Amino acid sequence: MAPEEKMATIIIADKTLHYDGRDLEKRPLGGTESSVIRLARELARRRHEVTVYTNCDGPIEHEGVCWRSLSETPAVTCDLYIAAHHLELLGFIKRPKRRAIWVLWPVNQLKHYKKIWRAWWYRPVPVLISLHQARMYSPFLPHHDPHIVIPHGLPDDMRGYPPLPTTPLRRAIFTSRPMLDLRKLVEIWAARILPRVPDAALDIYGVHKLQPGQDAWQVWEGSYLPAGLPTQVKKSVQVHPSVSRKEVIQAIRSSRVLLYLGHKAEAFCLAVAEAQALGVPAVIGPIAAVPERVIDGVTGFHRSDPQEFADAAVAILTDDALWRRQHEAALRYQQGISWSEVAGRFEAALLADLIPLYRSVVEYP
Repeated sequence: MAPEEKMATIIIADKTLHYDGRDLEKRPLGGTESSVIRLARELARRRHEVTVYTNCDGPIEHEGVCWRSLSETPAVTCDLYIAAHHLELLGFIKRPKRRAIWVLWPVNQLKHYKKIWRAWWYRPVPVLISLHQARMYSPFLPHHDPHIVIPHGLPDDMRGYPPLPTTPLRRAIFTSRPMLDLRKLVEIWAARILPRVPDAALDIYGVHKLQPGQDAWQVWEGSYLPAGLPTQVKKSVQVHPSVSRKEVIQAIRSSRVLLYLGHKAEAFCLAVAEAQALGVPAVIGPIAAVPERVIDGVTGFHRSDPQEFADAAVAILTDDALWRRQHEAALRYQQGISWSEVAGRFEAALLADLIPLYRSVVEYP
């Protein structure tokens, strides 16, 4: 096979937001958009002909991937068509050799009574991203036996760091969207954590619409942030505008603990996975797929009770030896898999009977 020969034609479609492959380096993105971009790039690097349809302005070619607008008329067929979660996208490519649905959000959204007929009409191969999804997968949906579960990869700039030489300051961090129970977390912080660690701070990062110079307490008080807290508590909770990826990595890496109560909408939770890969212990609520991202008692704690959640956070913030053990354990055990391996697993699961595959699933040079 000549090195320049393409192996398979792959089309991915996602209608979540307006984006294309260039946005990964230009602005903060959510987990769905960043994952689509990274998978597409790695499949293209493995010599597949990859086209992604989104709500972008296209046509654009970037990092070996063709980006097209969903308003364009697509090809009639391809070797592999992957619809990103939305059942209404299943018919976008009329006659692919194989049709799959990449289940990126809560799996039982697929059995909505107005949409489930599409799952049975097209019968796509479901690709799940967590064991939680496999457990929750409805028997009323078409399924693959056994389930195909391919976890999200972690980008190279999040993996392979050495242990920190010194213990960070008493700074906790939250890096998820503010609508994912940030308000309840700040209530626990104000009532149960800060009084016991008065020199601690809680940094809030993530993808949101807060603009530089805006005071989060003026904009979010009573919605994403609780109302009526004392000034000293508000000063300890520092909400940052959306910043570059490099700045986020630096902020996470310099934090002592990540705090997240969990949310039923979490199908994987990249925010916790990335913090763990960077060596940050985490205290999380054991909800949905979130507990799969933390080894309880080793790289952090699973705590559902608010007081126990606070106790675990205080322990990591104040006990240097505990922090050191969990920091080094996270670096040892929580590096996840690369996006190259994710692409290799997609190949093995969805293309192995269609094209010759004689290379590593784990890495591709």
